[in-house]
Amino acid sequence: MHAAAEHDGYVRRSLLTLCLTALVLVPAALARFDAPRCDDRTPKGSFVDCFSGAYHGTGFMPPMDQTMSFRLTSPTALHKSALWRAWLADAKKTGNRRPCQNTNAIPYVGSFSFYGSGSFIGCSEAKPNMLNGYFALKRKFFYADDETTATLTHGVFTAAMGRLNVVELVFSDAAHQHYSQPEIVLGHYTP
Repeated sequence: MHAAAEHDGYVRRSLLTLCLTALVLVPAALARFDAPRCDDRTPKGSFVDCFSGAYHGTGFMPPMDQTMSFRLTSPTALHKSALWRAWLADAKKTGNRRPCQNTNAIPYVGSFSFYGSGSFIGCSEAKPNMLNGYFALKRKFFYADDETTATLTHGVFTAAMGRLNVVELVFSDAAHQHYSQPEIVLGHYTP
């Protein structure tokens, strides 16, 4: 009978320990899940992956459920891309600095379904929640709203990661004269 009482005491202590551990670990895990991985408070110059992952759109272009995917790549693979050569030529033509020159630049490749679908390359900026990139569409896309009209084919774009894994994107026409309204995509990132 003494052994049974000891066993029951051990089981109760074990259950109490498990419950107390859960009370500590579950809120900590939830806080990490709800916390943004990058936003405007991310320190300038830090080397952090703010963008990789899958996203779905809720922005200006119908239908609202468009997709976008950012994938990490190597600088070597980025430089072998035809889009890289086009981006360098564009930067030279417009007098802009050579892309991806900040020391904490993280290179990305990806694709998106809006504007008829296309592919892109890009690098994070010194402020890692910002990204500059270059895109090409499968076919030209005419864009018009109350504020602007543009025919998009290829060109530069910017991305800004906000709180709660929301990315705002702005695309330029090839001549850098017209810009799309911001597209908004929401991430499926889980830390």
